Amino acid sequence: MFPKAYIDSFWQPDLRPQVFVAMSFDKKYEERFSQVFAPAIRSVSVGGEGLEPLRVDYRRRGEDILTEIVDGIIHSQLFLADVSVAQEDPQKRGRFRNGNVMYEIGVAVACRQPSEVILVREDDEATLFDASTIPHEQMDFRQPEASIMRLAATMVSRLNERALLRDARVEKALRELGPADIHILETMFALEEHEVWLGRNAEGNMPLPWQIALPRLLDRGLVHLSAYASGGVPGYRLTTMGTVAAGHTVQVRKRIAEMAPADDDGDAQTPPANDNDRAGT
Repeated sequence: MFPKAYIDSFWQPDLRPQVFVAMSFDKKYEERFSQVFAPAIRSVSVGGEGLEPLRVDYRRRGEDILTEIVDGIIHSQLFLADVSVAQEDPQKRGRFRNGNVMYEIGVAVACRQPSEVILVREDDEATLFDASTIPHEQMDFRQPEASIMRLAATMVSRLNERALLRDARVEKALRELGPADIHILETMFALEEHEVWLGRNAEGNMPLPWQIALPRLLDRGLVHLSAYASGGVPGYRLTTMGTVAAGHTVQVRKRIAEMAPADDDGDAQTPPANDNDRAGT
């Protein structure tokens, strides 16, 4: 499946706890992956969950490989590409970078934020013109410990730098939210880290608007099934993108509340708490 067709059909707001790694699969690069890239990625966490490296072996054949590559690029927390010179052509006296890696960079640049695309290399030769505007990290992979520390620091910096609220998926999701969707997101946003949302009102039932809204939020990748409470009741939590969307709606509500008239006691009106819609895990 072509990248555009896949993105149009399957691009979800949920980001997985992984970093997509684009690099040559030549045996001489295996040590670089195992001794630098993998440990650097595993030293970083998002929302308390450690990241894992994801590689797709393009030596396999078939349309499924391209689909797997695009899926990994668009749903990983970050995209990391090793654009070091990988080939030499004695006849043309030229040195070349891996074509598959450059293709994957093109997909990443088309659908990810600039801060989410990390390019590294070991050489100082001129890069291809189209990729020259993307910042490159030049690294000495002969010093694995120093490279791990530098790459990990770069990933943490990029994660802190990205503005997910401007992500096209979040913007689309915010435009489509209804009142029940917003209520569920904001309720989940207020939960403690160890709690899950059960979707029950004070009477212990799930109101019809919530029953309609929950599948929409699951389908959009804003919430996910996290655990089961007592009695087999499913519990839900926000995804990465869901947290961003919920945080935005909470901020908007606060700004509206600041402009709204206060009640007789001088306090802004707030909805009552409900202990039946949450449970600890």
